[in-house]
Amino acid sequence: MRKRMSILLALAIAGIFLASPAPVFSQAAPTPLLLKGQSSHPASANFHQIFKLWAETVEKMSAGRLKVETLPGGAIVPPFEVFDATSKGVLDVGMAPFGYIQGRNTATIPMSHGPLYGMDGNDYFAWYYDGGGMKLLDEFYKDVLKANIVGFPIPTDYPQGLGWFKKPINSLADLKGLKYRIYGIGAETYGRLGVAVVTIPGQEIVPAMERGVIEGAEWINCLEDKKLGLHKVAKHYYTPGMHEPVTGGQLMFNADVWKKLTPDLQEIVKVASVYATNMRNFAFNRETADACQELLKEGVQIHRTPDEILKNFLDEWEKISAEYAQKNPFYQKVVDSQKKYAETVVPFRLSWFPPYEFAGNYYWKDKTYRTTGAAK
Repeated sequence: MRKRMSILLALAIAGIFLASPAPVFSQAAPTPLLLKGQSSHPASANFHQIFKLWAETVEKMSAGRLKVETLPGGAIVPPFEVFDATSKGVLDVGMAPFGYIQGRNTATIPMSHGPLYGMDGNDYFAWYYDGGGMKLLDEFYKDVLKANIVGFPIPTDYPQGLGWFKKPINSLADLKGLKYRIYGIGAETYGRLGVAVVTIPGQEIVPAMERGVIEGAEWINCLEDKKLGLHKVAKHYYTPGMHEPVTGGQLMFNADVWKKLTPDLQEIVKVASVYATNMRNFAFNRETADACQELLKEGVQIHRTPDEILKNFLDEWEKISAEYAQKNPFYQKVVDSQKKYAETVVPFRLSWFPPYEFAGNYYWKDKTYRTTGAAK
């Protein structure tokens, strides 16, 4: 009997220990991974602000496990060298537009900006994540550019204006021979149309206008152009610009650094890029609207770009695009993918969505400020 009681007592004591919570030992927080990053744009630019918001979001979502320094263009390397610096590991993370390396492969064009068969910025972003664009982007970095990079699209700063001029532009003839700063396909196409195109970084535009090195320039829109001070060197501002109704850049990781991230951190990086892009784009429209009003108060005249210029641009660009497709199989692969996606979504939106102008003009026609017709 005594033996039986001893066994029962032992079992009871064991049960108490088993039911008790395990002792908690304090664990040191993991050392955060600190990465060095730089964009191609000035600190005040919306593009760079997306970079900053993305890094802040990554740090919050990872509970401080991943932190990225977000320096502006030129802090470590010149703006046009961000891609190479990221690939070589000089930067762990970079952010820049493909147009800055357009000369290396023409496929950078449809991967980054242009008329894109009528798609707008939402359609273009959707093509990446819903239409096969991400798979093509991975192939482009790895197999075509041979770059040690993992990239993500950052569509923003659209739609863009034709630009700033010291005198009115009433026809294509007024542009011919003009020294005009423009980017990407705008430079290629307007060059073919007889314009004396120049491509320089944003930070150099206003000084070049002041010195007379250029006579006209496009950058982005009322908000970003006002930050640069373009309204101080010219008063005629034309919009839209058919060269970049859609545009954007790339968030890039050095591929070796990317491989060191755990799967959950990699997913955080991707999700944070979509979040930061959309959140800044939401605010960007309102901020740009306010900036346009400020420019008007400072004597800037906002004109509608003549249809003749826009139509000639599209006609010439289609010729150039066909030449690129014939010479570059990967370019052909990208535009075929985009055409297939656009063929579905653009006619649907034209057929189903209400025209923006219809209800817009019903309520706000007397508030629109873009002038049409010949300027003096």
